Amino acid sequence: MSKYLIVFDNHCGICNLGVKLATRIGIISSESKAALSTHKENNITCNIDPQRACDEMAVVNKATYQTYYGTEGYILLLSEKFPSLNKLLKSKIVFKIINPFYIFLASNRRIIAPLNVSEANCTPTLKKKYRLLMMLILGVFATVITYKKGEILSNFEMVSFLNGYKLIQITGVGWILTGLFFKGKNKWDYWGHLSVMAGTAILIQSFALIGFHYTPHFAWIIGSMIISDLLMLYMHYSRVKIMQLSQKFTIRWWLILHITATISILQYYLY
Repeated sequence: MSKYLIVFDNHCGICNLGVKLATRIGIISSESKAALSTHKENNITCNIDPQRACDEMAVVNKATYQTYYGTEGYILLLSEKFPSLNKLLKSKIVFKIINPFYIFLASNRRIIAPLNVSEANCTPTLKKKYRLLMMLILGVFATVITYKKGEILSNFEMVSFLNGYKLIQITGVGWILTGLFFKGKNKWDYWGHLSVMAGTAILIQSFALIGFHYTPHFAWIIGSMIISDLLMLYMHYSRVKIMQLSQKFTIRWWLILHITATISILQYYLY
């Protein structure tokens, strides 16, 4: 039995999944985990720092009640499970490599996989540089795939006026304007949600490009665009609802994306 007890954010989709996987592979047992929302009811976890435990998972020594957070806690759990790797896992180099990835995921977790947090007992601290990094990564991914898709579309007579750069402009302007028009105090969360939505849609379209590579057909491109458009609509609706905002933001987002795209297409088609 583990000598540690982990305290995880049970209003976090990624945290819940991570705990289930860790339990399944034997890193922790069902008796070695506690929900952050009920930490005050447990004699072992009642003295943890609740805000820090919200930002980074807490790991408490059951005997000494000493608390470790984030990467340090994970390393302790892994060292206990794999004692032969204890020296390697506890080296400063490993910590410096793993810690930025952990903080990146932890600080963006409720944006990547949001749950209904209206009854959540904590709010993770916003780390703008990690939020910006996530948006940048997804933005670059979207740009590359969109460019490739535009180059493919230019080979079809019906849309031969397109190319990679034009399609980036057609699809990208609406996203930028939507972000700029949002003035709420939770704008960093909204911007993060927009980037995840765009990244998810582009992921679907990238699979379609793989299909197109093996069986070239216009339906791959158009079909993936329709599917991703519907999925984004659902994602925006559900995420705005979680943020407890009016659905007028969903309508505005959808209109901006499609009006700007239509204007750009007509411009390139007619001139």
